[in-house]
Amino acid sequence: MLFNDGRLRVVALASMDDSATLLISGEIDRSNSDRLGAILAEVQVTTRPAGDAMVVDLAEVSFVDLSGLRVLALIPGVPREQAPRVLNMPPFVQRLLGLLGPDGDEGGRTG
Repeated sequence: MLFNDGRLRVVALASMDDSATLLISGEIDRSNSDRLGAILAEVQVTTRPAGDAMVVDLAEVSFVDLSGLRVLALIPGVPREQAPRVLNMPPFVQRLLGLLGPDGDEGGRTG
C-alpha cells in the first residue's frame, strides 16, 4: 500500500507485464489530491526510465473534486505524452474531465 488516509487508498498491484498498476479507491479531494499527485509523479519517474508503463485503475473511486480532476488530467511534472493509461474510469469522472479544457483549466477558456 502506497497511501491510505481513511478516505483515499492507493495500492500498487503486481503485474504480469512490465507495467506499474496502481489501484486507486475512495475519494480524491482537496485534502489528499496533492499527495496523490506526488505518488503518481514518483511512480511515473521510477517506471519510465525502465520503459515500463504506468496504469491507473479508478474502478473503486467514489468521488472526485476539481483538485482531484486536475491531478488525474495533469500529473505534476509528467508530460502529457507520458501520461499513464487509465482503466475503469467511472462515468461521473469521464463527464467531469470532459468539462476541463486541454490544460486542465475549467471550460478550456483562456480569457
